[in-house]
Amino acid sequence: MELTLIFLTSFSSQSDIEKRPYRLGEEVAYVLASTKAAYRLEGKTFFPVQSEEEAATVSRAFRDAAGHRGVLQHLKNSAEATTAGEWAESITQSVHAVEAISKLLAPGTNTLRPALDELEKHHKIHGALKQGFLRIYDFTSDEKGLRHSLLDKEASDVDETDALFILGACSAFVSYLVAKARAADLPMDQNDNS
Repeated sequence: MELTLIFLTSFSSQSDIEKRPYRLGEEVAYVLASTKAAYRLEGKTFFPVQSEEEAATVSRAFRDAAGHRGVLQHLKNSAEATTAGEWAESITQSVHAVEAISKLLAPGTNTLRPALDELEKHHKIHGALKQGFLRIYDFTSDEKGLRHSLLDKEASDVDETDALFILGACSAFVSYLVAKARAADLPMDQNDNS
């Protein structure tokens, strides 16, 4: 109720909404951020957040992935799955976003390690940082029901906290990989279909 009132008072009249329907998304995003709501809007995708920093990280990844349809779609799918309470699917889609950007950095591969190896040819990546990235990535391969089928249980042992962390971590990771690739002048197909 309070959010509705704040949103409506951000327009001086109903005619403002009618005159500027193209700004509706901007207005909704502004109200969500200014009221510190638990959700944010990026483009047409709502996603839950635990902090302003997390919201900024996910929003930045959406912008960084904008030229890479597959990467962006996986990020959107992750955000939507998180909003729907589908924690395992959110984690899976977050990791798929990292895999999609990895394929752009190291064409012909399907995993993160070759992409990091390609980046290391042009930019130093500290060994511990690289291992940290790979360990987070490995978590999704080890946990049943994320990237591999469930065998003897009904659901993955992941929850909202896990899904939000992985969405934030993978969003930051996508932005990191894009920034490093740009700095190294590595070619990245702008029209990927990953």
